[in-house]
Amino acid sequence: MDLVALRTGKLKQLAGANLEDEDLVEADLKNVNLAGANLCGADLRQAQLNGACLDGTNLSGCRMVGADLRATFQGARLVQSDLSETDLRGANLRGANLMQVNLVQAGMAGAFLSGANLSGANLQGADLRGADLRGAILNSANLEGANLAQADLQGAQLINTNLEEANLRQANLSGANLSQANLLCAALADALVEGTNLSGACLVGTDFKVS
Repeated sequence: MDLVALRTGKLKQLAGANLEDEDLVEADLKNVNLAGANLCGADLRQAQLNGACLDGTNLSGCRMVGADLRATFQGARLVQSDLSETDLRGANLRGANLMQVNLVQAGMAGAFLSGANLSGANLQGADLRGADLRGAILNSANLEGANLAQADLQGAQLINTNLEEANLRQANLSGANLSQANLLCAALADALVEGTNLSGACLVGTDFKVS
């Protein structure tokens, strides 16, 4: 494969391609079709992937720090990948496997994560304002200081999740399971908590004010 053409965005149809462990640092992959490709272990730091299709792609163990990932990752596999400080605003991650992924300080406002598996993920300080997390699995994830204002978490699983000082103002937590979760000093003002399971959760300093 012509890696120069790949890195400069001249190749647009790469569905099913094998790019395992490739060096794609700062590569221009905007609007490229990478559906079903194998990018396991690839280095995509600072890469431009906005508008790209990565549906069903294997991105496990990838390094994507600072990359523009405003793309579609529906059903993709990103287990143990480093997505810290990435731009995922409005990205489609429905049904994606994000177990143990690093999303520290990631920009995920308005992202679509319904049905995604984020078990054990590190989302410390992530911006998830207005994100769709319906039915998402966030068990044992770290969401300390994360911004989840107005996020939709209906039916989400947040068992043993760390939500210390998280912003959940006006979030929809109806039917969510937050048993054993750490909500120390979290903000839940005007949040919807109908049918929410908070058994065993730490609620010290939690703000449940209703305006």
